Amino acid sequence: MSETRLTPEIDLDGISPDEAFAILGNEIRLDIIRVLLSAGATHQYDDVSDTAETIPFSELRSRVDIDDNGQFNYHLSQLTPHFVRGTDDGYRLSGAGKQIARTVLAVSGAETVDFTTDLQQSCPLCDAPMKAAYEDQWLRISCTRCDGLFGDKAPDESVFWSNYPAAGLADRTPEEAFETGFYRCMLDISSLMRDVCRECAGTISASVSVCERHDPGARQQCAACGTLFPVWAELQCDTCGYAKRLPIEAFTLGLTPVIGFLDDHGMDILAPAFDDVVDLFRHRVETTVREEPLRVSVTIEGDSSALSVSLDDDMNVVDLDQHPSE
Repeated sequence: MSETRLTPEIDLDGISPDEAFAILGNEIRLDIIRVLLSAGATHQYDDVSDTAETIPFSELRSRVDIDDNGQFNYHLSQLTPHFVRGTDDGYRLSGAGKQIARTVLAVSGAETVDFTTDLQQSCPLCDAPMKAAYEDQWLRISCTRCDGLFGDKAPDESVFWSNYPAAGLADRTPEEAFETGFYRCMLDISSLMRDVCRECAGTISASVSVCERHDPGARQQCAACGTLFPVWAELQCDTCGYAKRLPIEAFTLGLTPVIGFLDDHGMDILAPAFDDVVDLFRHRVETTVREEPLRVSVTIEGDSSALSVSLDDDMNVVDLDQHPSE
């Protein structure tokens, strides 16, 4: 990770990331946060109400089950005021504390999740059976026959893969998890293309790489770059480092004019069927590249019109053109 990220130079509300990690690296302090969340000691509705519930000091200490008053006071003081807020009536989580508690809940149980199974949905590339797997809090959908959608840029045979909190798998079938994961991915793409990180709201930097000898041939995987796609982009948060590296065609789907264009042609691109997006890439999208300066043009064909989006090497839109289909 770059030295410009997650360093003491970043000081948010009087606390650096290194200090935050140090504060939270203690079992008793995390237990205090857990107890406050389970007791509802928070702002009940973060964005629409100033109503907050608290829990008295004595009750909080009892629930955390710490007999030593001095030890408990010390750990509580380390959490205050950044993660826990003290009032005349008691204690509650701050906004940051509530976010930490939600994150812990989201990832809890990941090591015990067994999600390896065959899918009823077939591969959109070769119609072979697909399978789902869950490892290291990542959901991966892979083909049992072909090289997958992303070639050498992803694990072998990958058709889709994305970070997925373990809690989201509890009440979903593999097919539902696939659908939900793809929906979350499209929201991430839309946010990144608007220069906003969905993890921390930080700003985004972008880079573009082009295969200059791209020729997918009959195998549909280019011998030079190992993928179906000639242009890849990486969008990364300048603050927390969250990033996605995808074919540039995928990122164009998060642009407002493209969302509107596809909606006019019957596709809700923020909540699409995965097969429909793959079909769009394979049969209705054409990508061209012009050098010096770099311009990548992605043209999407509709029933009666087409939309061309031109992007520079920082993923800025430099031209939009809607015209009749050829």
